Amino acid sequence: MSEVVDAEDSVAWLQGALGELYATLSAQNLTPDGPAGGVYADELFTHHRGRATVFVPCAGPTRPLGRVTSLVVPAAELAVITHAGPPSEVDRAYGTLAAYVTRHALAVDGAIREYYLTGPRDTADPSQWRTEIGWPIFRTDADARLSTRPAGVGE
Repeated sequence: MSEVVDAEDSVAWLQGALGELYATLSAQNLTPDGPAGGVYADELFTHHRGRATVFVPCAGPTRPLGRVTSLVVPAAELAVITHAGPPSEVDRAYGTLAAYVTRHALAVDGAIREYYLTGPRDTADPSQWRTEIGWPIFRTDADARLSTRPAGVGE
């Protein structure tokens, strides 16, 4: 599911979109095949409005329904940090990751990725939520903090 959203509405939009994605998978008898994720255009952070895409990987083809379509998320080289806690506190993790990428001159153009490892579907306790944030970078042999995420299927 992909839409241009305002940054101030992004958390509410994300929760609604994920609910719709999971409901669509359930209606089509498809099982999630990994954590839900998001791909966020740089403009969402720099201009407070931009394209947000959320997906739930699944085994099997999805039939388009409403705002839900099928998507293959391409693999990417990412510098990764895991945020522990609610979305309202994620800015600290973003700041730490941005500083790391800048300090090591690794940044390349590309969308930021998030993977929702543990969230409201798993526990009502926000202190237990985990979000993996991936910043696009170019790979260097000296950089051990890289993660290549496999392509995700099912948006």
